Order: sequence, then C-alpha cells, then structure tokens
Amino acid sequence: MTHDPFSSDQDLQALKQRLEALETQQQADQQRHQQAMTLFSEAPAPYLLLNSSGRILDVNSAASGLMGREKNVLLGKSLVQFLAPGNQGSFEQLLKQAAATGLRQRGEAQLLHQDGTPFDMLLDLDAPAADGDAGTFRVVMTDITAYKQAHRTLLDANASHEQAIQDYSMRVRVLNQELEQIVTVFLQQLHLPTARAMNFLGLLGKTLNESAAEVAHPLLNSERAVQQVIALLASMDRYMQVRSMRLRLRTVDLNSVLDDVLKKAQPQLVDRSIQLSADRLPSVQGDTRALYVALDELVGNAIKFTRHRDPARIRILARETATEHLIGVEDNGAGFNMRQKDKLFQLFGRLHSSKVFEGTGVGLVSVRRACERVGGRVWAEGKVDQGATFWFSWPKEPTIWE
Repeated sequence: MTHDPFSSDQDLQALKQRLEALETQQQADQQRHQQAMTLFSEAPAPYLLLNSSGRILDVNSAASGLMGREKNVLLGKSLVQFLAPGNQGSFEQLLKQAAATGLRQRGEAQLLHQDGTPFDMLLDLDAPAADGDAGTFRVVMTDITAYKQAHRTLLDANASHEQAIQDYSMRVRVLNQELEQIVTVFLQQLHLPTARAMNFLGLLGKTLNESAAEVAHPLLNSERAVQQVIALLASMDRYMQVRSMRLRLRTVDLNSVLDDVLKKAQPQLVDRSIQLSADRLPSVQGDTRALYVALDELVGNAIKFTRHRDPARIRILARETATEHLIGVEDNGAGFNMRQKDKLFQLFGRLHSSKVFEGTGVGLVSVRRACERVGGRVWAEGKVDQGATFWFSWPKEPTIWE
C-alpha cells in the first residue's frame, strides 16, 4: 500500500484553516466579552452580577458608587448583608422566584450605605439567559429614595389634611348642636308670651266693647298677627324636631301613614268639595315619624292651595325606580311658576301672598330635611292656575345621614 503525500498535505491544510478559524472566533469572543465587560463597568446604570446564592460576582462603577463601597470590598460578599434587616428575607425570596420561573422579578429594598444610612432602591433581577452562565443573575438598581420620601411626605400631608377635616367637622357638628339647642329653647320660651298675648287681646276686646268698629278692626289685626306668630312657632318646632329626631328604620306601610294624615286633615275638609284619591302606596324601610311629616305637609299644602277650586282634586301618586320609591301629591290648585321652583324648598320661601294663602314657608323645608336624612330628594312641578305636583323620593335601601 502506497502513501499519498498530496492527500496528507490537504488534510494538514484543512486542519490549519480550522485552527485559524477557531483562533479568530476565540479572539472575536474575547473582544465581545471585553466590550460587554467595558459596557457593564462603564454603564451609567448601577449593575450587579450575582450567583444563585446571592453573592456578588461583579459590580460596575455606578453600583459601587451608589453603595458607597469599593469594588474589591463588594466582590464575593452576599448582597443580603448590605440590605436593611427587614428586607433580607424578601430579597432571598425574590432570588428564588427568579431562579424557579426564569422570569424577571422586581422588588423594593432598603440598602445600607457605608455609614449605615438606609436608602430606598428598586431592584430588577434578570434570570440567566438560555445562552448565558447558569446560575448568574444581573441586578439593575434604581435609587428611588427621593420618590419614596415624596410619597411619604404626601401621605403625611394627606393624613394631616384628613385629621384637619375631621377636627373641622367635629367643630361644625358641635356648633350645629349648640345652635339647635339655642333655637329650640328660644321657641319654647316664645310659646308662653304669645299665648298670653292672645288671651290679653281677648280680654281687651271684651273690656273695650269689640262691637265698636274703631276697636274691632285693630284688635282683629292684632289677633291675626299673633296667630301668625303662633303658626310660625309651630312650623319651626316641627322643623327642629325633624332635624334632631333619632331615625329608626323599619318596615312602614305608607297606606297606614296616609290614613293618619287624612284623619288629622278632616277639620280642613268640612264644607269642601274635594275629590281625593290615592294609588296603592308601598311599604318602605323608613322612619314612621319622618314619613308622616312628609305626607302631612304635602297633603296639607294641596288642601290649602285648592281652596278656590270646586271641585278640588287631590291625588296621591306612587311610582318607583330600581333604587327609589317616588311619592307625589298632585292637585288642581293655584300652581306656581316653574322659574321660581328652587325657592319652594328654601326656609321661609313663599311664592304666594300671605293675604291669599296662609303659611310660614317652613313646611316644605321640613319635608326636604326629612327626606335628605335618609338620602332622599324633593322636587315639584307646576303651572300657574293649573295645579302642581310635589314629589319626594325614598331610597329602597336608606342610609341615615345625621
């Protein structure tokens, strides 16, 4: 068998080419590695390389400066020992999650500066890449101390603001209670002198011979004035009671409440031609006294403002939505101009002269207050000389507002 020197030369040449290619590849890999290490070392963002147990394999200049320690001091040390004690366990758990899932993990921690001062950091921990070193993790650190401090300052400011609001609300509540007590006592004190004034006027009329025109007219006007004061006192008494009454929520049959209202109104119906009808009213969750006030005032208004109608027509309406019961009292009375509707539910907000229709301008305010205390509403619709409908809503799930 003869040896072929030409074939041996070809094999040797191919081997040399492969060696040269490997050397070129190795040089390129070394160059890329060097470039990567340079980028890592000189990157403006703080970087750490950790092994699977959390020990520092490498650290760039930005991270070294941020942690306040030289690179040779950090290498080989566990990152945990530079964390505040309360954050060590959570970081170890973060590292385990990165190793188990192979996904980026993010968490916050407090690092300790060389002098022991804590500062807040956001840590982004990258799991090892498929072509990277197994068990090597890159950690990107972001200093969020200023952000956290601003956040804490904002929380402190909010807490301080909320406390100030609570203190202010308490002062307002105390002042309201004090005002209510003053008004209540004032009204109570007025009842006796006004009653005495009515008695004195009656006695005076008998003494001075009321039949004389020059005596009867001024005495009559004086009695009417005192009667208006007494009516106003009664209205204010009811309003203050509605403001201060302790509401108790229970099932209330509005048909029963309406029956009580109509019984009380019987004296006003004498010698009147009134066609009164009512829808079947619902049972609601509410306070009997508050609901009585609302129906009593609205029915009384309808009776009063239909005085000049023959026949007068009054209808109690019942509607409902998904969240509310709507109760209305419709009449064919004097009505009102809708441009003035906002005045109706204001204290002493009268739309008609007291010479034509008596009243104090307090009744509808009592209705509004009774409804608002459980989250309800009041409103009205009307046309001059064509009647009006006054509505109040009562929530199906009322909440008592003080």
